[in-house]
Amino acid sequence: MDISSLDFNLLKALDALLTEGSVSGAAQRLGLSQPATSAALARLRRVLDDPLLVRRGNAMLRTVRADELRPCVSALVDEIGRVFMQSNLFDPATSTRHFRILANDYAALVVLTRLATELRRSAPGIVLEILPFDQRMEERFAAREADLAISDSYSLRGYRHSQILFSENYLSLVRADHPRLGMGEITLEAFLGEEHALVSNRGHVPGAVDTALAALGRSRRVVLTLPHFIAVPAVVARTDLVMTVPTCIAEGYAEYPRLRLFEPPVMVLPFDVIIAWPARSGADPAMQWMTQRLVDIANAVQQEHSVGSLS
Repeated sequence: MDISSLDFNLLKALDALLTEGSVSGAAQRLGLSQPATSAALARLRRVLDDPLLVRRGNAMLRTVRADELRPCVSALVDEIGRVFMQSNLFDPATSTRHFRILANDYAALVVLTRLATELRRSAPGIVLEILPFDQRMEERFAAREADLAISDSYSLRGYRHSQILFSENYLSLVRADHPRLGMGEITLEAFLGEEHALVSNRGHVPGAVDTALAALGRSRRVVLTLPHFIAVPAVVARTDLVMTVPTCIAEGYAEYPRLRLFEPPVMVLPFDVIIAWPARSGADPAMQWMTQRLVDIANAVQQEHSVGSLS
C-alpha cells in the first residue's frame, strides 16, 4: 500500500464510510454527493486493496479489514482534528453541531428535557439527538455514534471518563383516593400489604426497594412492570398499585391532583446520576461546553428538588 495516496480528505471519507456503513450515510455525513463519495470509496479500495463495504441483499456490510480499521481511523481523524483545533472556534450561538447523547429514561426526563429548552434559547442551531442508553456505550463512543452518555452509577460502573452530576432519592405514590393508603401515616406493614408496580426496562427484576426490603428479610409483591416512567401517573391514578420512583420524577407528578406522594417506609439507598464521555473529547471545546451545560443543569435540578422533599 502506498500511504502517500492517502490525503486527509480521503482519510475523512474512509472514517465516514466505516462509521456509517453505507455510501449514502457517508455522503450525508461528509456533505458530499453520492457519486463523489462512491468515487472516494473506489479510490480507497484500490489503495487499501480491500472492498471495505460489500453488498448483501439491500444492505452494505463491512469487511473484516474494515472492522479492524474502524476504531483506528476514527481515533486518527479525531487526533488530527485536535492538533489543529482552536478553542475560540466554537460559538454555541451560531454552531450547527450535532450532539448524540445516550440516556436512560430518567436522564431523558429529568436532565435532557431541560437541556433541550436551554438549547432552543441560547444555541438554536445545535441539533440534539437523544438515544436509548445501552451497554455498548464504549463501542458506540469508539464508532463516533455517540458523544456523551447519562445514566445511573450501576450502568456506568468502571468507566473512567465520567463525573457524578448529583445523587437522587426515592418517593412512593398512590392514587389520592386509595382505599387504604389515601390518608394518614403509611407503615411498612401497610406498604407491604399492597401490590406494587415497577419501572424496569429489563422486566421483572429486583429494584432498589426490593434490595432495601431484602436487607430486612422482607419482600413486596410486584404485579406490573413498565419500561418507561411516562406511564406511571396513569397507572397509579387508575389502580390501587403502589409505585416507588426517583424523587425528581415523583415531584414532577405532584401537579396531578389524583396522586398522593409519600416517603417510602423503608430506607432506600439513593443512586448517583453520572455523565460519561469518550476520551477523545477532552480537547474538544464543543464537548467541553456541552458537558458544562449539563453540569449547570444538574446543579439547577438539585436546587429545585432537594432530596426527599415533598414540597
